[in-house]
Parts: sequence; C-alpha cells; structure tokens
Amino acid sequence: MTKQNIKLGLLVFVCYLFQNMIIAQALPTIKDHPEVTLERTEIRALHSNIVGQNYELLISLPYSYATADTSYPVIFLLDPYRVFSMVKEFTDALTVPFAINPEVIVVGIGYGGEGINARLNWALGRVRDYTPVQDTATEEWYEEAIKKAGIHDIDVISGGAPLFLEFIRKELFPFIESNYRIDTNIRMLSGYSFGGLFGLYALFHDTELFDKYFIGSPSIGFKDGISLEYESNYANTHEDLKASVFMSVGGKEESYAKNLQKMLEQLNSRNYKNLKLKSVIFENESHVTCYPAALSRGLIELFNNEDGN
Repeated sequence: MTKQNIKLGLLVFVCYLFQNMIIAQALPTIKDHPEVTLERTEIRALHSNIVGQNYELLISLPYSYATADTSYPVIFLLDPYRVFSMVKEFTDALTVPFAINPEVIVVGIGYGGEGINARLNWALGRVRDYTPVQDTATEEWYEEAIKKAGIHDIDVISGGAPLFLEFIRKELFPFIESNYRIDTNIRMLSGYSFGGLFGLYALFHDTELFDKYFIGSPSIGFKDGISLEYESNYANTHEDLKASVFMSVGGKEESYAKNLQKMLEQLNSRNYKNLKLKSVIFENESHVTCYPAALSRGLIELFNNEDGN
C-alpha cells in the first residue's frame, strides 16, 4: 500500500470520528422522553494491569440466556463504539425466529469516557492496541489530524498489539469466563481495518486463543506489509493452522484488495489441513460502506457450517 492510500484510509477514519463528535455536541438533549436502550445488554468495567488501561466492555446476551442453562459461543468485538449495536442485532436476527446461526454472547472491548472524550479514548486506544509495532508516521499523522480538529497536546502511541493480546489472554478471558456461561471451544475475534490488522497479528502469534476470525478490510499495508512477514514466519515453524477465517474487502478499496490478495495467496500456498479460509470481495463497496455486508456474510460463513461450530 502506498503512503497516499494509507493516509486516505486514516483520513476517512478521523473524519468519521470527529464529524460525529461535532454532531454529538450540536444535538439538543431530549429530556421529555425515555432513551432507547438495547435489550439484554450491559456494561462492565475491567482494569488491565498489563496495558495500564481501564477498559469498558459492552456485552450482549442471547435471547435464551436468562431461561436456559447452557454455555454460548462468544464474539470478541473490536471497535464496538462503531458497530456494537449492528453486531448485536445481526446475531439476534440470525437466531430468531429462524435459527440460521447459534446464539452467541458479544463482548465489545471499549475504552470508556463520555461525549468527545469517549471518541478520543477510542481513537487513541485503537491506534495503540491494534498496531503490532510502533510507526512514527502513523503517530504523527494522527496527532496532526487531532490537532486540526481542535484538540491539542495529545500524544498518539502505536505498537501495543503484543500487550493487548496478552491482556485478552490473561485478563479478559478469565473475567468473561468467570462471569458468563461461555463455551470456551468457540471463541471468535471480529476486527475491521486496524481491527483486521490486529486479527492477523493474533492469528499468527497465538493460534490457541480463537478458533474463528472475522477480518474485514484489514490494514495489511501497515508498516510495509508486516502482516505478510508474520505469516511467513509462522509458516516457517508450523505445518498446520487450525482456524476458521473469513476475510473481505470492498471492490472500491483497490490497495486493500491487492494486499488482501497477497495474504490469501500466501495462506493458500501452505496447504494447511485445518485452515478453513473464505474470502469475498464486495463489489461497489468502499472502506466505509463495506462493513455491514461483510459482517452479515462473515457471521453466516463462520457459524453456519457443516460441523455445527
């Protein structure tokens, strides 16, 4: 991916981020009527000593959770402030009234805060946690973009994926599994863009954590395609990769599509016996518009299969 395309992707995200900040500040507060809430959802707080971060967990429980005595697959969702409600409703729609997919618990990993601070915490948190190595160009670009939005003296830090993965393994999993009825054999990681970049990092660095991966429009071009290097390093020391992986990209994302094709070619050349790999290019979709189509298809591909997992 060229630097120009990387900047374009960052620009799309930052414009989306701060446009919503401005809109949120401009809207009047409506006090005469109750707010709409999402049923069967709750917010939990979890401090990470590993990362040094107070995480806000957005959790959606399935329809039968309160009445059934069973354990459920769990989807660990990145960027929940952007898509939590979408994922929650998609997973509900695919289970009731017609059980196309199994019921699941959704755990969105967020950063807390109110109003503009919540958006800022999310932007800073995702750059830090989802990127595998430090990239000063990314940091400087984000700092400048945030400054142009009127927020000054903000330090952007990248390269925190190793610690974030350790947090998931040692702190998040034990917390969720001790508080909810989780089927530990069916754990899915869902990430898009930088979140997809982290999904690839997790896939090639700890294959025991997740068995399913939704990787949408991943930022494979980050740091000169370091994800491709991670895949090669994994292949040099492993003969198999046991995972179900759904990867996607929008047809209008030319640079993302080229990099995704490189990743698919590398993975397919390994002939891993236990790798179930599905990829889709969604025509006429951009980096912003592709998420809903990709998510809907990904949930069906990953959960509605012959082995019932």
